Amino acid sequence: MEENIFKLEQEHLTTTYEKLLKMNNELEEDIRSLDNQATEEKNDIRDNIRLDFADDETKAETYGELEVWNRYIDTYNVQSEALRNKKTRIESLLKAPYFAKIQLQFDPSEEPESYYIGNVEMSENGATPIVVDWRSPIAEVYYNQENGHTFYEVNGNRIDVDLQLRRQFDLDKDKLNSYFDTQIAIEDPLLLRSLSRQRSDKMQSISATIQKEQNAVIRHPDVPALLVSGIAGSGKTSVLLQRIAYLFYKQRENLRPDQVYMITLNPVFREYIDSVLPDLGESNPNTLTWQEFMDSCSIPMADKNPAATDGRDLEAIDDMLSLLIPDDGDFLPVYQKDELILSAKEVQSVVEKFAQTIPMGVRLVQVAATELETRARRVFKNRKRDNHEKQPGEEKAAENQLENDYGGALKTIRNCGWLNYDAISKRLIGHSPSAIEWFYLKMSLTGMCDRNARYCMVDEVQNYTKAQMMILKKFFPRAKFMLLGDEFQAIRPGTVTFNELKDLFSTDKKSTDTISLLTSYRSSPEITSLFTSLLPEEIRVETQSVQREGTEPVIKACTNEEYIKVLKETIKESTNEEGLCALVCQNKKSLNYVREVLGKEAPEVITGDKKLPKEGAILIELAHAAGLEFDSVIIPDADSSRYPDDKLSRHRLYTAMSRATSRISVLSEGNMTPLLTPTSF
Repeated sequence: MEENIFKLEQEHLTTTYEKLLKMNNELEEDIRSLDNQATEEKNDIRDNIRLDFADDETKAETYGELEVWNRYIDTYNVQSEALRNKKTRIESLLKAPYFAKIQLQFDPSEEPESYYIGNVEMSENGATPIVVDWRSPIAEVYYNQENGHTFYEVNGNRIDVDLQLRRQFDLDKDKLNSYFDTQIAIEDPLLLRSLSRQRSDKMQSISATIQKEQNAVIRHPDVPALLVSGIAGSGKTSVLLQRIAYLFYKQRENLRPDQVYMITLNPVFREYIDSVLPDLGESNPNTLTWQEFMDSCSIPMADKNPAATDGRDLEAIDDMLSLLIPDDGDFLPVYQKDELILSAKEVQSVVEKFAQTIPMGVRLVQVAATELETRARRVFKNRKRDNHEKQPGEEKAAENQLENDYGGALKTIRNCGWLNYDAISKRLIGHSPSAIEWFYLKMSLTGMCDRNARYCMVDEVQNYTKAQMMILKKFFPRAKFMLLGDEFQAIRPGTVTFNELKDLFSTDKKSTDTISLLTSYRSSPEITSLFTSLLPEEIRVETQSVQREGTEPVIKACTNEEYIKVLKETIKESTNEEGLCALVCQNKKSLNYVREVLGKEAPEVITGDKKLPKEGAILIELAHAAGLEFDSVIIPDADSSRYPDDKLSRHRLYTAMSRATSRISVLSEGNMTPLLTPTSF
């Protein structure tokens, strides 16, 4: 029976693969044909178009011809892009056409129908589905993981079905390696096989192995704010990327990648995840670190220590700004290079005139900016005034000349460069502003924001401050937020609590939706047991690992004399096995010490935007390791001085240990951290 099923499924795979290959070849021919046609048309334009600007009539004719040809070219570009996008999707499927099959009974009087599910959708002749997209409504019954009576929804309409078969495949192009008929997540062979594979230098899509609790996050209703709290290794980042792909699919007619922002901790992590969405047929959204986000907003100071900014100062700006009375020092003069256009007193007088009826804030600043530009233009015209009579068309030419000659001053006025944010900040909060306070004050005064953004996703949210989250909420006023993190991986002091996040993103009409993920898909049961030993009892008892049993952790306190020898031996043992070994050091000082004692045998240090190697050993700071995973982890500095028994050290050790998937060694030079005792793992 099984041999017959295997044969039938292999035949179906072969047929599907041949169809995809044929479609791919036809697309290549269509693209070549279209490109040749476009080249001929462009040559025709070059040879035949007559550029004549002798008089108004011939100008109009010339512009008309150019417009017609531009439309032709635009049409070719649209057709070419559509063909190339389809080809990209087919090429993705040619790696493995699908990963699952469901058999559904819609009506007892009719034959069951089978659907094959893959990373992207593909239809034959635009009608008959060859592969169903994993994000489609019908595919949800696969992720619900329960055979029998179930349902899915299409445009709000419930469709009841019987799920008779949930089959998973392990494919390599047109070769069927194996198949499994399963329905229970924890016994999912495809999941276990996927998890047992050696980690890559790039994060992979989890479309084939999305579990029921993860699916609940990915397909969660489109709410103003969603907070996902998950233990280390629960797949939070993978779920985030799959949700972005899901949102693109659901809103494919009106959601663009430039309308989605993902804020990530460091460039190393961005490199690690940058291939997931393209593999799903989607473009990456705007992916920025915090500093890159600040730089993109042209904040004229470095945000060296975000934790130094107290969210209460931003709240004070909100509370007190409308009560502020314009005063000397709040305003700056407007210059065109070295030429004074408007003095600070003139600027102040304009603001004070409107402040009699409008409180300090966005509306007042906008009204004042309009009046200041009017006055500035009057100054420009007075300085450019001619005595001769203006000729037809000269007025427009003079306006263009004015923009050219005085563009710097006009830009200063329009960008509200006449506001002295430092002085205003001192009056509001009593001190010179940090970069965050300066930015928040500017937004509060000028209305500076991104109204185009539809979504803002923040990964590892536990490592941001309340003030940083207030900045994001204010800068993206129309965006819906998805916040993912693990409160117990907060490795910096002064970061936001999850209760503060719930309060910040809840509104009068809607509270923040929250979902917990408590299953570890990353680490072996032994490693999971080790790092979850640092969690509160009520959370620890609910956590589990679905990985197969692995190697027992090594916890060793070394004397000063034996430390270097043990460390080198541990590195050698860890790198004898395939995969990547990371020496995760708590901070830069600790990393430099380890590198010094290892001397010439010290591994490469990974910082900034360096790409992770596929194998060997690396040295990395904990701050750069957050969000990453490694086959083997060595914590070479787990002594009692670096990891004392306090909350922050507990979080840091939990984070460092949970980077490991299959092997972990915790070493100390001298006394071992009191956070690890014989009864804690």
